[in-house]
Amino acid sequence: MAAFAVRVIESGGYTGLALLMAAESMVLPVPSEAVMPFAGFVVSAGDMTWAGAVLASSLGSLVGSWLSYLMGRHGFLPLVERYGKYVLVHPHHLRQAQGMFARRGVVAVFLCRFVPGVRHISSIPAGATRMAIMPFLAASVAGATAWNTFLLWVGWRFGRDEQAIAALKSRMDLVGIALLVLLGAYILYEVRASKRTS
Repeated sequence: MAAFAVRVIESGGYTGLALLMAAESMVLPVPSEAVMPFAGFVVSAGDMTWAGAVLASSLGSLVGSWLSYLMGRHGFLPLVERYGKYVLVHPHHLRQAQGMFARRGVVAVFLCRFVPGVRHISSIPAGATRMAIMPFLAASVAGATAWNTFLLWVGWRFGRDEQAIAALKSRMDLVGIALLVLLGAYILYEVRASKRTS
């Protein structure tokens, strides 16, 4: 997948980067960790600008998130549940994402962008629960831009040192899992608080 991403960016430039990040924000197995660090390397080589790479990746993430949201809103969730395993989307990923939208949907959308295994399918449950579209898009692009910019910096800083990037990615995955746990604890607190006041 990393080699494929490299070829797309080399041949398509900003357009290729936007298309890859649109795919990453849908159910397709295109990990941002395989795309954005190479884009950062291209920025360090002077073949892309920081602003252009951030804009292209954010635009792609926005379009992909919007399309996935529409899939969820128009009844594609059961289809993804049934056939998602063929593109590395498993039922527990969907359950995690759905649980996040039970309360505090905007916070959940933002934090989902940092959680491994959840970030690329989180828009479908948001659409299925009919979350308001503008807050959804705002939270999606904010989270995606933050994550994409960080990975862009990783590639700019470490170039094509795959071992250094992999080590840093492992740490960021742990941060993502910690955010997921914190969000779950917050939702549980809110649910219990609402029960006490009802």
